[in-house]
Amino acid sequence: MNTIKKVLWVIAIITWMFSLIILVVALTDLFPDNSFKEYRLIIGMGFITVTGFIRIAYKKHRKQQQSH
Repeated sequence: MNTIKKVLWVIAIITWMFSLIILVVALTDLFPDNSFKEYRLIIGMGFITVTGFIRIAYKKHRKQQQSH
């Protein structure tokens, strides 16, 4: 795997972790004046979307790795 692909996977993982943290903050009462609470549904849908895109990219990557 070349360096550019490794960097892209690291960026994707960091993006996913960041969206997971935002989702947890939005769905819990950790902070009293939480501005994410109003947008719980949108944040949840965004998390599912990001996860889906990463899953598709990972499956495509695995398929490409197995063919080589």
